[in-house]
Amino acid sequence: MWLIGWQQCLHMSRQNSQAPFEAPMNQIAIYGMITALIVGLVVGFQGILGARVSLADNAISTGLVMYVAGGLLAVLFLAMLFPTGHLTIAPLGGMRIVLMLLGGLAGVIIVTGSAFAFAKISPAAAVALIIFGQMLLALIADCFGLTGQEPQPIDLRRVAGLLLLAGSIWLLIPHRD
Repeated sequence: MWLIGWQQCLHMSRQNSQAPFEAPMNQIAIYGMITALIVGLVVGFQGILGARVSLADNAISTGLVMYVAGGLLAVLFLAMLFPTGHLTIAPLGGMRIVLMLLGGLAGVIIVTGSAFAFAKISPAAAVALIIFGQMLLALIADCFGLTGQEPQPIDLRRVAGLLLLAGSIWLLIPHRD
């Protein structure tokens, strides 16, 4: 099944050989890029904080405590947004609950893994590896339209971007001579 999907994605790549970014960038796209940059800075900051805290403890307990603290702040934020208690949430079906739990588990892995990685290798290398993993998964999600958007082909330009990122990771990882 996956093989068929990959073949379709690569075939679509050959069909859609139009130049990227033909239309001028709109204001919403610029806001999205600025937001993504800020999120990237916050991810790096969180990793640095986690590494510092895990020096006194271990990465697993540090990650879990940071995740609980984030959850408590989220509850406080919700209380400030909806002070009357009239918070409307869509009905929670079985699949939605599973997806929410998987998202929570992913968050625990992200926070705990970041604290561990930042403490073991340089923050620059850890962030680059995290971004590489995100880019790899994002290309797969784009190819199959997993986020509900139109599928985007994996072409040579995108593969070259991944290879450049892999090269930068090699340069950023501390080498012991």
